[in-house]
Amino acid sequence: MQQCNKQAPPRMGATAAALSSALAIAAVMAVFAAGAHAQGAARASAAAGAVANGANSADATSNGGAAELPPPPAPGWVRGRTTYYGGPDYLSAAYDPARGNGSFGILTYGSCGYTNSDGTLPFPADAVAAAADADTDYPGSCGRCYQVKCVNGIVAANSTSPVRIINGFYDGDRFRPYLPAINRNITDTRGRPWPGNPAESRGLQDVRCWDPNQVVTVRIIDSCPCRQVLAETAPGVQKGGEIRRQEWCCGGQNHFDLSFFAFEQLAHPVYGVMSVDYRPVACDTNQPLPPPPAPGFVSSVVYDEVIRPGWSWFPYSAGYFRLQQQGAGLDGSTGTCVQLSPGGGLSFRCRQCGRPGYQPFAGASGIGFWIRSTSNSSDPLESSTPQGVVPPLKLFVMADGSTGGDEHKYCFNEVYLNTTKPVETRGPWYHIIVPLADFKCEGAVPSTELNRFDLQNTNDRNANICLDEIRIDK
Repeated sequence: MQQCNKQAPPRMGATAAALSSALAIAAVMAVFAAGAHAQGAARASAAAGAVANGANSADATSNGGAAELPPPPAPGWVRGRTTYYGGPDYLSAAYDPARGNGSFGILTYGSCGYTNSDGTLPFPADAVAAAADADTDYPGSCGRCYQVKCVNGIVAANSTSPVRIINGFYDGDRFRPYLPAINRNITDTRGRPWPGNPAESRGLQDVRCWDPNQVVTVRIIDSCPCRQVLAETAPGVQKGGEIRRQEWCCGGQNHFDLSFFAFEQLAHPVYGVMSVDYRPVACDTNQPLPPPPAPGFVSSVVYDEVIRPGWSWFPYSAGYFRLQQQGAGLDGSTGTCVQLSPGGGLSFRCRQCGRPGYQPFAGASGIGFWIRSTSNSSDPLESSTPQGVVPPLKLFVMADGSTGGDEHKYCFNEVYLNTTKPVETRGPWYHIIVPLADFKCEGAVPSTELNRFDLQNTNDRNANICLDEIRIDK
């Protein structure tokens, strides 16, 4: 089998076609993710002058003076900052005339996948967030959980300086409008009015939390890119497209984009941005994990009734797909189920996890999972996954942007599941373990760089499967 990487010619056949499809869909998802909470910058630019003219906040360069930032967080917590995305229709109606249509974006179709074929999210809208790609623990952040609480007081740009409101924009950046300069009379979904900004006359953002002790737990489903690539069709973008910086997501402090519904639990959404204290926690138990700058947690269990920390989930060329289907898993638990078109697949990826401290395949012995066919037929002429046999899908592993670039490296071999002997069966379920050595990665991709594996339908008919208890064995 020919090695395929950035320098080598692309592999011919089903892998190349389906992988191209996977990468294309991942790119589309990334664009959606950028649009969800990043394209507000593009949309806001069209009315930048109107916002500036309507602002009544002071120019902080002349009136700001020294600003006292909030005291440092308690041990085990990290100081950060958050904006939000995915607001309700009435919020868009209030601000989009100035910011541009759809300026708050949507929660679905984020960079981690996690969107079902019917367009729904498998997680509550008030318990999700996006991580900035400049965050120190951004690698492997998909599926990771954090506890977040609001910090009363002046919002910081970094550890020593406050965010300033200049001519109706944060730090004078026309892509970051100060929402009260547009409309300060919006209530949240509970009917609560904006408490106001006591430091507005000094050109500072002073947030009044609902309760600084209240904690919300969110799961990362998306990313907030510092470097935003915008097509020329986006509102306010020049012909030929533009590359812009989203300053909130470019550093200074670790940053989240909470969902609107998570943000409003902590403070009023008219604030738009607030300081937070946060810490990573185990998604199942809320037990605290080592905070940054320690590497973020990546689970060797990829899926067990729910996607596990570190892993994205992307079906491609698929008709039906559901991340968490109750009753469809092993022994009646929750499983992940897909219908793959010919050439389609299901991809699991740990983003940027080739970096030290992550590397989920380092020292791994193989990939194990339970799989069953959900086809209604045992006739191989009607289904690529007939009942009563191991689904004949192809499994491959690769390095996909594992160190933050766009490199794609492939091992020398792929494995067809129907050529492997199940280690166990349980009713319609087959327990498959594929040794990592079977992919013949040595000399092609170091195991420390591997960060993605796909199950792919290479046959001429649809493949219908459910999976559960997916893990990297070590």
